[in-house]
Amino acid sequence: MSLAVIILAAGKGVRMNSELPKVLHPILKKPMLRYVLDAADGVGPERVVLVLGHGSKLIKNAVSDYPVETVIQQPQLGTGHAVLCCEDVLRDFSGDILILSGDVPSVSVTTLRKFTDSHVKCGADVSFVSAVLDDPGGYGRVIRDSEENVLRIVEERDANSNERKQSEVNAGIYCVRSSFLWDALSGLDTENNQGEYYLPGIVNLCVSRGRGLQAFTLGDIKEVSGVNTREQLTQAERTVRRAINRRHMENGVTIIDPETTYISDFASIGRDTTVYPNTYIYGETSIGEGCSLGPSVYIENSRIGNNVKIKFSSYLVQCEAEDGVVMGPFCHLRPEARIEKGAKIGNFVEIKKSRIGTGSKVPHLSYVGDADIGKGVNIGAGTITCNYDGLNKHVTVVEDGAFVGSDTMLVAPIKVGEGATTAAGSTITKDVSPGSLAIERAGQKEIAGWAERKRARERKS
Repeated sequence: MSLAVIILAAGKGVRMNSELPKVLHPILKKPMLRYVLDAADGVGPERVVLVLGHGSKLIKNAVSDYPVETVIQQPQLGTGHAVLCCEDVLRDFSGDILILSGDVPSVSVTTLRKFTDSHVKCGADVSFVSAVLDDPGGYGRVIRDSEENVLRIVEERDANSNERKQSEVNAGIYCVRSSFLWDALSGLDTENNQGEYYLPGIVNLCVSRGRGLQAFTLGDIKEVSGVNTREQLTQAERTVRRAINRRHMENGVTIIDPETTYISDFASIGRDTTVYPNTYIYGETSIGEGCSLGPSVYIENSRIGNNVKIKFSSYLVQCEAEDGVVMGPFCHLRPEARIEKGAKIGNFVEIKKSRIGTGSKVPHLSYVGDADIGKGVNIGAGTITCNYDGLNKHVTVVEDGAFVGSDTMLVAPIKVGEGATTAAGSTITKDVSPGSLAIERAGQKEIAGWAERKRARERKS
């Protein structure tokens, strides 16, 4: 099958009430247009043409990594006119043209494959997707005769009272023989409520000219529902999210509450991992097998190994945790944090651009930034790597087996040698030799009778 794809993405989306072009509004942190592009790519088109108008520069930047051609619809005279804008680009293309809308992010590759395969199998000149709704309000109606043959599609604004009672609607997805498409588009008129060139008119022309027509009816309209409002954006997000969560559960992941779990379509999760409620897994995150995540964990663009436990309210971005790591609750891993096998990151710990070596522990209430922490190191509570001098960042090195006492300030650049210890409450400004103990404290002074004198002053006042 020789196939090209046209994606309509020129509209501003007035009802979104936003400066951002409608097709760039995100679903699970990914612009909705990219979902349509991914679905289109799944049917193996030879060419993809994107019809742009409002916010064209922003849209081009957002999809610059996709091999698409673009045309500008100006002025915008309806969906039929939008497709006609592609004529010069695709006039020499011989095959079928799949027409999609950039604001239908829930459409799946599976559905598009079934649709295009059916189009070819039945030899239609025009195929379109329809669905039967309990409440068809807002959609163009599919009108059939007594023998169930399609007679026409009529937009709701142009429909009479009897036509509006019809429950079968047009979903706005078409597959058309290129040899028929351009001729049919030239036959459209603007005799309708909006004075525009309606793309569904090619269906009506197909019928009037006695050409082959197929209505490909879906059981569920949710997959092909468009987004025109913020409320519909939320509904589309729910549809996409449920499909992603279902796929992971089918692959052996336990999701305790799918309705409160948010996973991007780029993420991968291994078998026997359990995801607890209110967990967010975004971007190109990879999670291994046998992990426990959450509740209330946020992970983005990170690599998590096997049998990792990430406890309540932990936040991880652009970091890596190897097999057997335990983290949280309430830990924060910032970009370029690398936690090696069997290490532990405890509550209220922040790690930034640092390596925490195999089996090392940062149990609680510490900040480790721009540091290289070796194997089997213990970082005591309240420890801070003082890595920034106001102008530059400096590196702290703690070698294997070292013990950093609680409330230690490590003023970088500095190195704590292998097996060395720093005493609690010390501010370490010089390198510590391997195996030694570093103590930096002011002498403790005791003032006898201070409490009694204090009480006397209070009574006097």
